[in-house]
Amino acid sequence: MVKRAMKDFSNLFDQQHSLLLIGIVLLTMMAVFALSGGIFEPHAGIVYRAKEPRRFWWNVVGYFLGGIFFIGVYLIQNSN
Repeated sequence: MVKRAMKDFSNLFDQQHSLLLIGIVLLTMMAVFALSGGIFEPHAGIVYRAKEPRRFWWNVVGYFLGGIFFIGVYLIQNSN
């Protein structure tokens, strides 16, 4: 049972499923950042929702669109 579960889990890291994994990671990061109220931005440090709401939400939307994009590309490639 454990060997089968590990085999199924290792399939996520194949080249074929890497786009799905990237999309899930981006959507998870978006949810964590949105709930915590702070988002890391390169070269700017942490942007807080209370101090700079417009910049914060644009970054959250960027993570969301990136996650949806990668999951969509994965679904298009594997629609056969």
